[in-house]
Amino acid sequence: MLWEWVVAGGFTMLMLILCSTISIGVVLERISFFRRVRSATQSLSDQIDEALTSKKAQTIPDLCTKSESPLAKLVLAEIESNEVPDSEEARRTLELTMRGQIGRLKSYLPILATIASVSPFIGLFGTCKGIIVAFSDIATQGMGGPAVIAAGISEALVSTATGLLVAIPALLFFNFFSRTISNLALELEAQAFEIYRHYTSAIGTPAN
Repeated sequence: MLWEWVVAGGFTMLMLILCSTISIGVVLERISFFRRVRSATQSLSDQIDEALTSKKAQTIPDLCTKSESPLAKLVLAEIESNEVPDSEEARRTLELTMRGQIGRLKSYLPILATIASVSPFIGLFGTCKGIIVAFSDIATQGMGGPAVIAAGISEALVSTATGLLVAIPALLFFNFFSRTISNLALELEAQAFEIYRHYTSAIGTPAN
């Protein structure tokens, strides 16, 4: 049945299958990535809590340097900005660090957005092609009944349905990941400042 659907859709189905495969790959990669980020962040947070509890706050920069969590980069930016006399430069450093980490979290999402936007048009192209084939068959074979135009109409409908089938999940996951990133960015920013505040309190440096 599936193979018949692919054949009925024509070569546009190959393009849609490629889009679907890429979309699934991006979704799986991002799910795995966010799990690693959550795990690394939780691990770093636990290590920092332990360092603060055992009065070893001076080890926090080293812990952050070894961590792959975005939280580590934000904490280091907070600490390094405190060493910069120019408050405007410090603010810009924090802002650029935050943008860099958000960009890292948003990796590959433009691919999902592109697939969500393009897939319906690929399906529409298949629809137009199918209708053209149907009318071409009518022109060459005459009005010989439904069988004459069935193949062209079938290709048109299958292409349209498949284009939507590929685009809708891609759009849903794009929105889901975008919302997840927004929430995670706010969470990391607040957590980084809280860690920095405890760090400066522990080592006797006034927080900005």
